[in-house]
Amino acid sequence: MKPHLLVIEDEEPIRQNVAELLTLNNFSVQTAPNGREGITLAMQQHPDLILCDVMMPGLDGFQTLEVIRSNPILSSVPFLFLTAKTEAIDNRKGMALGADDYLTKPFKIDTLLSAIWARLQRETHRKAHIQTLIQEQLWTITGVSTHEYNTSLTGILGFTSLLMDYYGEFSRTENLSMLNMIKINCLRLKRSLDNNRLMTRLQNISPSDTAYAIFSTGHSVINAAMIEERLGSISYRQDRTVPHQIEVESAQVGIAKDNLISIIDELLDNACKFSTGSQPVHITGRQDDCQYSLTIKNDGQPFNTADMKQIEAYRQFEQSQYEQQGFGLGLAIVKKLLALNNGTLLIDSLSRSETQLRVYLPLM
Repeated sequence: MKPHLLVIEDEEPIRQNVAELLTLNNFSVQTAPNGREGITLAMQQHPDLILCDVMMPGLDGFQTLEVIRSNPILSSVPFLFLTAKTEAIDNRKGMALGADDYLTKPFKIDTLLSAIWARLQRETHRKAHIQTLIQEQLWTITGVSTHEYNTSLTGILGFTSLLMDYYGEFSRTENLSMLNMIKINCLRLKRSLDNNRLMTRLQNISPSDTAYAIFSTGHSVINAAMIEERLGSISYRQDRTVPHQIEVESAQVGIAKDNLISIIDELLDNACKFSTGSQPVHITGRQDDCQYSLTIKNDGQPFNTADMKQIEAYRQFEQSQYEQQGFGLGLAIVKKLLALNNGTLLIDSLSRSETQLRVYLPLM
């Protein structure tokens, strides 16, 4: 398929000559006599590259480029400016707006073709790199989800098979114990599915969405009873009891209850999951001026503070060294919800085995 180019030039002879030369060199070419028509054509046709004059009546080249770069679909389309030797052009302004190159009129056809092919090839490499990153992410998600789903389903199928194959041979206590394990695995599976769905919503939400207010407004009360309740649910789902100490002041914070519970659950889940159990998990909550700080400290798998900037969906740290349950969504969900509610997250490694997570929330 021929590369599709758009030429935006107000001088008709130049516009026609450039279009003819490019057509003869195996390009598909459309032309526009001004910036406004050029923008309309670009939005309709999605060209592979745009050649645009700088000095034009109405919308000049800089304004045209600014509109093009503000469009998500066109933001990465290679954009080359055409300028005359006599024009006093601020090249830095064009580059700052996202121009890829400048060609000075009059130019040789070889110079024009060389510049066009260089930018097209660069764009091809960029798209190929993005496609590689997408494929790697898909493989990561597939691998993590397959492991996570199969872990829960294996437990469910295993205990169900035992109950069916040896029906009537187990005691009531044994039956209840296996049914309890089925329930625990169901809860783990449900949490995985719920977190996956929540992360997808948070990644794609914008202020124009009707659901935006659900995640960015509201208020609720945080207290010791809430923390104790969430720890109980997490201990049951993880099928382990982790010693803990709670010193949490009651306060009203500027975040909806469901979102607050999501944040607390993810932080406590990580603290309990990666705790050795030899030392208690410490949870403290304090009012400090106009914000509330919730601190969770545990002894176990360390967290490298350098990884703070790398927190993202489906990212599991030190995966080769530690067997981990979950999608690696917890901290990514926490960061997204906090960002939507004017909160912050800080993570510190206090020692080789002690990690402290601190969340700041606005007070009401």
